[in-house]
Amino acid sequence: MNSSSTIQTIQSKINAFYHLTMTDDDTKIKNAIHEVLNLWPEILTAANEATDDELFTLNVSRAVLTQVFTIVLSKEFFNKDHLLVREIFFGCFNLLVDHLSIFKNTDLTPIKIFIDSNVRLIMKMITSICSLVNFTNEDFSKIEDHQLLIAMREHIDQDNKHDNLTDGIISFIWNLSDRTILIPLFINTGYPESVVQWIKIRESKFRDDKLDAPIHILHNLSRHDDGIKALNCHGALDVIEEIKIEPKICHDPDDITIHIAMIRVLLTAINQIRFDSIKYSNEIINMIIKLSIDSVKNDRSRYNGSHVSEPLTVIVKLFHNDEILHSTFTNNETKATAETLIELLQSYLIKFYPRIDIDDDILENYTCTVILNLFWLVSNHKKYRQIVGNNQALMDIIKQAADDELNFVDKFMPRTMKSIKQSTNEILKNINS
Repeated sequence: MNSSSTIQTIQSKINAFYHLTMTDDDTKIKNAIHEVLNLWPEILTAANEATDDELFTLNVSRAVLTQVFTIVLSKEFFNKDHLLVREIFFGCFNLLVDHLSIFKNTDLTPIKIFIDSNVRLIMKMITSICSLVNFTNEDFSKIEDHQLLIAMREHIDQDNKHDNLTDGIISFIWNLSDRTILIPLFINTGYPESVVQWIKIRESKFRDDKLDAPIHILHNLSRHDDGIKALNCHGALDVIEEIKIEPKICHDPDDITIHIAMIRVLLTAINQIRFDSIKYSNEIINMIIKLSIDSVKNDRSRYNGSHVSEPLTVIVKLFHNDEILHSTFTNNETKATAETLIELLQSYLIKFYPRIDIDDDILENYTCTVILNLFWLVSNHKKYRQIVGNNQALMDIIKQAADDELNFVDKFMPRTMKSIKQSTNEILKNINS
């Protein structure tokens, strides 16, 4: 079959997808996304032999990939079908692996421009579903997967033109690194050193709407003990301290100020935090507490991209400093928000702890661990024990957790935290003393 016949056959297959609508039944829609993803390697391969006119036609046909993907995302079944989400993500990721060379080749030939535009579209698609994928420790284990992530990092390292590919990569890495289970992958592919360097020159390296992206990536890396170690090896804390920012709204949890404050806490050793209260103002602590509150109120326990476990992890680390803990519960600026947070966290724990063994949701499990660590630190102080002890439903959960055979220890739980069983036993010991 000559190249023209191949293009015509492919175009005929593409045209069939234009008839797909949101009213079609779920099975047809699921089949369509599988079929279109299976077809796309053929399209990218056929482009190598296509004439300029055929290349133009194929380029226009990219719209069908967006159409099918958008329809799938709009359906109620999508968020519940974890296998489908994984199949779509890794189907797209493997397409990127197969075209790794685009991240190294800067030639502007028609075929390279076509591949580049497809790669950016595919990156945009999987960026939008990173938060929905149930990743495991076995994912991204092939050498080709590591080579792709290295090629992406090196493309940003070498790019000084704010090109579209860099824009797509930084968004993808930002979202993918939000999955803490994957932080060892980013360490093994050299990201800590590069991210620190990107922050140093972010104003000249990234477009205005992506200036804060490397700071968010560094924040994601610093949520894992191994990430903290790697970042501190490259002077990340000094680089963060040097960032000059003017918060637009002092009490706005959206402001980058709060993320920088959380990074500072995460990169600082607990022993140093215990004896250094002056660095952490009531205003900053209040912002972190408010972010926790806004997150826990949301159906997905997120606010503006931050999961409730993120600010809570920071609060737990800060509460190892007795002065900060006392100030939080007595200062007029923070007292009301702290009490509101405790109330909401009690409700969260009562709702989600009984489901730990059923759902096996890593993030929910970790959040329960963080909350119980927070309650343990609070219960260490006699004057605040009633905050925990006076809630019978909460105490029932704590007693159940202490007696459970299940001894959940999260794979990326900070080493400074206690397990669920350890923290609940300590709480009961404090309450009964």
